[in-house]
Amino acid sequence: MHHTGIDDTVVSTSSVSGDADFAPDANPWQDTIAAADQALEEATRIQRGVQHNLKLMQEVRSLREELRKAHAETDRYRGMHARVVVGMRQLEDEHASAMSRLQAENEMLVVRHRVYRLMAEHYARVGLRLDPDTFAEHRDRVLQHILFQRRKGVPPAEISLSDLAFLLL
Repeated sequence: MHHTGIDDTVVSTSSVSGDADFAPDANPWQDTIAAADQALEEATRIQRGVQHNLKLMQEVRSLREELRKAHAETDRYRGMHARVVVGMRQLEDEHASAMSRLQAENEMLVVRHRVYRLMAEHYARVGLRLDPDTFAEHRDRVLQHILFQRRKGVPPAEISLSDLAFLLL
């Protein structure tokens, strides 16, 4: 009996050992298939990640292009604005110079008007004949006197004929 127990043990050991031999053969394949499935899932996940990354890079490129266009447009508008500002300053300068020129001409016309008016009063009062040479000589003297008075701050309208009587003798 003892002997049979060993055989039983041997048989049972061999049957366990046969199962053990079969299980190690089955487990590597199952492990390999599971690892391959896991690797495929990981590869799929990596591929999705790469595709997502490529999509993001493409979006970044398109946003950079839009930004470049926006900067170019801003520069173009900045240049247009600078040209408009320069043009406006030139117009302001031209306007200021034209205004000062017109103001000077107006002042001169006011002075001449006063000269002719005073001389007309003088000739009317004295009753002299209107000699062109005498008129021109008197006109120049009266003009110089009025310009001198204006430089002193006396407006031409305040200069009267009595102030000029000594020039017209």
